[in-house]
Amino acid sequence: MSTPPLHIVIATGQNQANLIPALQCRAQEVWILETPAMQRLRSAAHLVTALNAHGIAARTLPFADDDVTTLHRQAERIAREVGSRAVTINFTGGTKPMTLALVQTLAADLATAPGAEPPHLVYCDTKNRRLDWLAPQPRSEAMQPVLGIDDILLVQGYRRVGGTGGPNLAGWQAAAQERADLTRWLGEHSAELGGFLGALNHVANAARADPHRHKPFEPEQRLRHIPNGAPKELLRRACAHGLISWGGADTVHFHDDSAAQYLGGGWVEELAALKMRGLRPNGGWEPRLCIEHVDTRTRNELDAVLVHDNRMLVVECKAARPDDDLSDWIYKLAKLAEAVGGQMAQAMLLSAREMNQAQRNRAKEYRVDVLSAGELRQLPERLRHWTQA
Repeated sequence: MSTPPLHIVIATGQNQANLIPALQCRAQEVWILETPAMQRLRSAAHLVTALNAHGIAARTLPFADDDVTTLHRQAERIAREVGSRAVTINFTGGTKPMTLALVQTLAADLATAPGAEPPHLVYCDTKNRRLDWLAPQPRSEAMQPVLGIDDILLVQGYRRVGGTGGPNLAGWQAAAQERADLTRWLGEHSAELGGFLGALNHVANAARADPHRHKPFEPEQRLRHIPNGAPKELLRRACAHGLISWGGADTVHFHDDSAAQYLGGGWVEELAALKMRGLRPNGGWEPRLCIEHVDTRTRNELDAVLVHDNRMLVVECKAARPDDDLSDWIYKLAKLAEAVGGQMAQAMLLSAREMNQAQRNRAKEYRVDVLSAGELRQLPERLRHWTQA
């Protein structure tokens, strides 16, 4: 069933529920009702930007929510402005009194306007991924995958900066491709490597330069034990890739700071990119995405972002040092994922170190999916599970 190309929506802090029906129903024009609270948050302005990116005309209309009488008077004013035009009213956003004003006054007035057709009323059920139509005929239709990465960024008030993947993406991708077999091996054998990954993380970070502390690169580092089994094989493979020199004793020589960064946990980010490349999410994926909030100018670099079925997955890869507070990282990642991707977003933390039970409980509390060193071989399965959830 075709729907009217003019949409009327209420600006909200979760404007994806306004953007999805507009894109799925091929809206040509959207009127955004904006309360004073949403004006302060610039919610409508961000929705306008996202709509304009698809060539959809958009305008904002003040919508004071002082009391019920005011709401209904404004609904009458909007009805007069619409006149006899066919309209789709999206009543997903706003409070219950706002919804009642749209349904009882705006929709009723439009239905009785001379020469007008009954308005179409839609509710965007993001949890169950469907559009529920209350009028003119009650029906439900499946939500289509209409959002890509930039759609979600724009409607949340963010934008890309520095180009796709940042200025160093090409060099990083080239290096990652050269050692892709080593990265895959690390992922497959992370459980066997066990605590050695933490030990290697420690000496690799000890080798790295730190300009803030005036610490130079220190390539020679000593392990606590002479490696055997899987750890020995890891060092042998790292030697073959020119990352280290190792003679079989307890001393490792890192060839440069980049090698130390990779073996200190940077390989986890490269593993994530390898596995995501084969996933093919319908909304796209990006590694090392640099973003900026358009209002605050706050910048962030996201290790990886995926969008599938209008939902965003924000992936953070951490090569945690022993004194790092993983619980704090979990909290910050959860908040960042919600800010960037909205309430439908999911956060995933990939850690090069093991995590204790308290940290796992913290992650569960904030809905952050975690994979620590010994679990990283499960990453493809976890990603597939997320796309099907």
